[in-house]
Amino acid sequence: MLTPEQLEHFDVFGFLCLRQAFSAEEMMDITRAADEVFTADRGGKADDGEPQSLAPFAELHPRLLDLAEDDRIYGVVEDLLGSGFLWSGSEGNKEGVTDKGEHNWHADRPGAAETEYRRLKVMIYLEPTTKEHGALRVIPGSHRMPFHEWLWPLQSHHFKDGTIGNSFGAKGEEIPACMLEVVPGDVVFFHHSLFHAAYGKFPQRRYIAFKFVTPPDTDAKLKSMQKYAAYAFDVDPVLLARPRLRSVVEDLPALGERARTLVS
Repeated sequence: MLTPEQLEHFDVFGFLCLRQAFSAEEMMDITRAADEVFTADRGGKADDGEPQSLAPFAELHPRLLDLAEDDRIYGVVEDLLGSGFLWSGSEGNKEGVTDKGEHNWHADRPGAAETEYRRLKVMIYLEPTTKEHGALRVIPGSHRMPFHEWLWPLQSHHFKDGTIGNSFGAKGEEIPACMLEVVPGDVVFFHHSLFHAAYGKFPQRRYIAFKFVTPPDTDAKLKSMQKYAAYAFDVDPVLLARPRLRSVVEDLPALGERARTLVS
């Protein structure tokens, strides 16, 4: 699926954006499915402009699970993580009128030890984003030590509501970064320890995300999976019913049992 140059890009910079992996017609179908899940979560009520964040998400609609089996996602994940990779969940998010406009700099899996565990987030935005309006910003190479640790002051501002944190003498939106401006049909893949942020978010900014991990081959990695994605161990039967996805979830219950013994 991926070229050697694309694989090198991901290894060095920690992210990859595949432009127009899905057609406009496919994205209309995908957006319709996502909106059905959001609407069901509201009990069938009209959108009142409030934010919505759902996990699991793709498991709630067959069309969205089709994405996880599609080579444009599954095949790329296999190239990046290797055969035998595991499912680590899905989510859907819709910004609302009461959301703050920024999501400050952070890594989803922060810390020196976490950078050693190769984990992946896959994002499909349902609305166009730009530098000024909600684009994902990433700091290339920040998934690797020692750069990851040098950026640790950014993590302290992650959950500061209503403020744009100031680190290194710069506000969050001034931190040097790569702006991943996208339109529907683009797919973003990034290492879960990569520092990222978003500023200028707007109501109805929506995305679907899938998460995948390499098999935890140490107790430390299994403990980390338990810490950040314990819900993935409780496998939804809809995943087992799909032959291609069965292979990435069937080992999860046993791993969950072992993980619980490690943290008990």
